[in-house]
Amino acid sequence: MSTDVYLDYGTASPLHPAAREALLASVDAFGDPLRLHSSGRRSREVLEDARQQIADGLSAQSDEIVLTSGGTESVALALRGVAEASREDGLRMVVGAVEHPCVLGAAAALERDGFEVTKVPVDEFGRVDLDKFAAEIRRPGTILASVQHANQEVGTLQPVAEAARLSHEARVAFHTDACQTAGRLPIDVVALEPDLLSISGHKFGGPPGIGALYVRRGTPLAGYPPGDDRERRRRSGMENVSGAAAMAAAFAASLAELRDQAARHWALTDRLRAGIGEIEDAVLHGHPTQRAPHLVCFSLPDLDPEVVLMALGDRGFQLGGGSVASGIAHEPSPVLAAMGVRGVAPVRIGVGPDTASEDVQRLLEVLPALVLELRRMENASSETLSRLRRPDSSR
Repeated sequence: MSTDVYLDYGTASPLHPAAREALLASVDAFGDPLRLHSSGRRSREVLEDARQQIADGLSAQSDEIVLTSGGTESVALALRGVAEASREDGLRMVVGAVEHPCVLGAAAALERDGFEVTKVPVDEFGRVDLDKFAAEIRRPGTILASVQHANQEVGTLQPVAEAARLSHEARVAFHTDACQTAGRLPIDVVALEPDLLSISGHKFGGPPGIGALYVRRGTPLAGYPPGDDRERRRRSGMENVSGAAAMAAAFAASLAELRDQAARHWALTDRLRAGIGEIEDAVLHGHPTQRAPHLVCFSLPDLDPEVVLMALGDRGFQLGGGSVASGIAHEPSPVLAAMGVRGVAPVRIGVGPDTASEDVQRLLEVLPALVLELRRMENASSETLSRLRRPDSSR
């Protein structure tokens, strides 16, 4: 059995025991939920129970939940669905500059279809400029705005409730990507007031390939992709029945544990930020307090993050790094560039339910010595290259 310490919970989480139990219990629900025979009714019952659990966890109504294949599809459905349904009202969209690639990618696809997309800048911590956001959504022809709940790389929390309020005052539909916060922080759609909200099952202990989109009643949304009558014609294709059941079980279990886990994760990431901050030339990114509880992002500008991650992997630590947009460890981060830190590829730590205090302590003991070792190797390599390139004075 692997003794590695998994610290990449910002990317994916192991299957929660409750999700595994629900998955196995529902795996034989193979019938088409649209059919009236007993197998179809069984699948529909499992599906609707899952939909209700997810709705309850968001303080929503069950008919406001669209089941999707994951967070990326939820985002695409939100942006494309509103854009197509409201095309006659305008062709402008406003998004934050540090949104997840699935948001920026969906927005770029709409740009190719004739929409105008404006990116609102962020400050040095990654928080969106609300004054500029308010000005942009008031421009004529704006039909949709999207601001994430928390950033996927640096963890900074966005002022979502304020952005939603401003959007409603401007009569603009508002979407938020809550994939990093669902199951980790309380999400009440009545309090936050988004018109659309995306979540992804594998982030909080559900299986991969399942997600959901909250669509506030009365929000115009064209089906995408179109094709059949499923999900109230908002999304076509056979539903992942057992996946939905597992996601709902993981969500309910995560919410039951949320207070204790969030407090524990904040304590762990506080320790990580303090320890990493003592490493010479290490730079912490994101807001120090207004952040998701589970993420820590930092960079070592003089070292290749791919080398750092591989060296940590050899020592039993699984971390993420580089740009989330590409997954390439040494590729500079567009998120950091938008925050004014250009040409830098970060390292990201994500703690989770199975992360022990001893795991964090061990990492903080290993990392400083590893950084010194890599820097000595880098300096030795540079000196060797310099000597090889120097002209031979004896000739």
